[in-house]
Amino acid sequence: MTMEVEIISRDTIKPSFPTPSHLKTYNLSYFDQHIPSGYLIPVLLYYPKPKTSINTTTSTACLKESLSKCLTKFYPLAGRIKDEVSIDCNDAGVNYFEAKVNNCSLLDVITNPNTHSLRQLLPLDQPYTLESPLLLVKVNQFQCGGIAIGVCVCHKISDVSSLSAFINGWSFAARGDSEVIAPHFELAALFPWKYENDEQGFEATEGPTKYVVVAKRFVFNASDIARLREKAQNVESPTRVELVSAFIWKRFIEWDRSRSYPTTKPYSAFHVVSLKKRRATPLAEHSFGNMSTIVSALLTAEKDDSDEYCSLVAKIRGAIRGIDGEFVKKLESGDEGHLKRFEAEMMQASQGGNEPIHFTSWCRFGLYDADFGWGRPVWVATISLDFPNLVRLMDTRSGDGIEAWVNMLEEDIEGFASDPELLAFA
Repeated sequence: MTMEVEIISRDTIKPSFPTPSHLKTYNLSYFDQHIPSGYLIPVLLYYPKPKTSINTTTSTACLKESLSKCLTKFYPLAGRIKDEVSIDCNDAGVNYFEAKVNNCSLLDVITNPNTHSLRQLLPLDQPYTLESPLLLVKVNQFQCGGIAIGVCVCHKISDVSSLSAFINGWSFAARGDSEVIAPHFELAALFPWKYENDEQGFEATEGPTKYVVVAKRFVFNASDIARLREKAQNVESPTRVELVSAFIWKRFIEWDRSRSYPTTKPYSAFHVVSLKKRRATPLAEHSFGNMSTIVSALLTAEKDDSDEYCSLVAKIRGAIRGIDGEFVKKLESGDEGHLKRFEAEMMQASQGGNEPIHFTSWCRFGLYDADFGWGRPVWVATISLDFPNLVRLMDTRSGDGIEAWVNMLEEDIEGFASDPELLAFA
């Protein structure tokens, strides 16, 4: 049965209090300026029918009012991009949609998710442009009483941790909680635009579109991760993100080799690493904005013991652990030579005809904590993005497992997803 989503209202929600004049310009940090524009962090939160009946009209009014209150604190989200270095905090507001879902229950969506159908639950009916709102919200009401809240944010201004802080702040306000999430906007002062010779362009983009990219979701429960840990017993204390990343990389390598002519090409695994908790002096809680870098692990062309699973775990672990407080300190001090050396290493890993796969972790950012008065979400999900060979890692609801959303070309995904070794662990 095909899910039908009917939009029943459209609104623009503005901050409940005007942004003060001295805050009208929000400067982007060095990290923000190197992030592509576009709604590249789509999040869906699913809530079952509340145990106590709720008045839909009252609930909707509460969501709007609390969203408006939350935007007062997260005021840059209600603005518009001004230029390559700043946001005009003009209180233009965010787009808010309400919709009803026909021919489908919440349980149907959760038990048999289809990435094409899930996209309908997000407010993505218009492509991103430089004049677009920076935040979009869509509240979907299922006939069974369940609710799905879709949120999309412009990646230029926010990472997953910042979006999670906003969603949780909104949920606190919705249930009248006295606890307040107050974002801190210090990153532009700590990491301003310093590198005059940097030729980073500024453009609105949602990624390449000349290919059809689809996503498959692979669930690694705690028991699956425990088995992976046993396979990597020679590596000291690997995290579940490192274990799952290395396993998917291993299966990706084996799958690519099986479909190719005999080859000795190298393979690279790129991983986004958040720097917010790696600074020697801790940042303020809920520091808003992007602050991450990308590291790479390289499997050279020579096929030897280095392509065994334990070795791949060690490679990814070493790359991630190499980003420490000293690395952040040098970036903060404006050590351009340090940055250029790092970029040269990344460039080397990107060249040589290798086959790359990209990872980013959305784990441990508290998305499952968002309680709007109906309890915690039963599922937090995302959708496919137009980037092939991209893997997004998300928490399971229990917090000890991982959902891996693997984006691949349409003609490739079925072959990869049918790998018996992959399915034996996920």
